Amino acid sequence: MNKFDSKEMPGGDLPNFKEVKEILEVPSHLDILTDGRETLIIGDTQKFADFNHRQGDNPYGFLGTCGLVSCEDVLKQFGLDTTETSIVEYAIKNGLCSISNYPEMSGGTSSDTQAKILSAHGVPAHVESISDLESLATLVGEGHAIIVEANAGVLWNDPCYFEYGQANHAVVVTGVARDPQTGEVQGFFINDSGSGESAKFVPSDLMEFSWLDAGGICVITDLVH
Repeated sequence: MNKFDSKEMPGGDLPNFKEVKEILEVPSHLDILTDGRETLIIGDTQKFADFNHRQGDNPYGFLGTCGLVSCEDVLKQFGLDTTETSIVEYAIKNGLCSISNYPEMSGGTSSDTQAKILSAHGVPAHVESISDLESLATLVGEGHAIIVEANAGVLWNDPCYFEYGQANHAVVVTGVARDPQTGEVQGFFINDSGSGESAKFVPSDLMEFSWLDAGGICVITDLVH
């Protein structure tokens, strides 16, 4: 059941912050967004921020490692001690990343290979195509770790990385922001190894344009935190 489904609430009303706190199984707290809106942040965004870093930190010179660093991030969320180098080495040995004479094109992965890497390291995961933000928010609220396949040009507001508008970048979703009174999804928090930003807030409209419009593909762990 959607934790914010008004049909399941007494009187048909969405829960307020106190009621939400009792329902949620993951950390949550009230805060203020940069635009001044009150928000309920669901997810341990600050703790998970420590698991992100700028991609390209490997001895092979691979720079297109956003998916591999996202896998490293997720594995660390589940307590595994790993590095970008070890994940890159595993991907090379098992044919799970691209290898090219061009550093920017080396280390690339697909959602399928990301799921395989996570599963091989003890965190089973699968690929889904999602069609709305509420479904993603619900998964975050349930404690799943999630990698989304987005368009970097839209996400960074940089036409140099737009290409054809397809998914060309992987980021880790670490939290969701909801309106404390209505439960409306206000946006998501992500770890982005491409920009090096951790716990970055992405408003709902930008998440929709950069991820849903690029196919809505994501890698979801079967385990929860």
